Amino acid sequence: MSSQPIASDPVLHHTAAPLEGYVQGGKNDHWLVTTSSGLIRATQAFSCLVQPVLGDKVLLQQVGDQWYLLAILERQQPLPMQLNAKHGLNINLGGKDCHWQNAGRWQLNAETTQIQTQHAEMTTQTAQVRGQQLTQHWQQVRNLIQDLWHSGQTIWQQVRQSISRVDEVEQKDCGHQIQRVRGNMTLHSEQGSITSNKDLRIDAERIHMG
Repeated sequence: MSSQPIASDPVLHHTAAPLEGYVQGGKNDHWLVTTSSGLIRATQAFSCLVQPVLGDKVLLQQVGDQWYLLAILERQQPLPMQLNAKHGLNINLGGKDCHWQNAGRWQLNAETTQIQTQHAEMTTQTAQVRGQQLTQHWQQVRNLIQDLWHSGQTIWQQVRQSISRVDEVEQKDCGHQIQRVRGNMTLHSEQGSITSNKDLRIDAERIHMG
């Protein structure tokens, strides 16, 4: 039984070979590219997420009467890469570890950002957090701070009004405690007790008790 060669698809047989060219301009996923065959108007392929810029060397492919910009081969200008995914972008790295190396400046602008992770660790030399409202829900918090520096080498906080309410017990344990009140000082308690292991001293111009 003699075998006969399979005839090639006439459509594939007459498909034009890919062309290389340089972007001259364009917008909205339609680009003008100069090639050896002249100026071609090409549509950016769905898989080409990198946004072309003027002067990029690109690869074109003709399908029927339509030309598509498949990929960016070279970039002459030192411009940052811009990804454009109009219908959303879902990245699944699939591996155990992910490393971002030589990222430089990393900027994220989003209406809503949600991060879910079992363990998170951040190491930075300087950090700034700004916002109008902060809500935190923690079951356990542990702070290990070697040196807290703000407006000098001591802890300094300046607020116009501070109100706190503790339902059960508030306890402070410190070496020395100094409180200075520029106006009036009032203490109200259902039951009160002041104890001292050594001397207890109260100095005032006038003292009223009872």
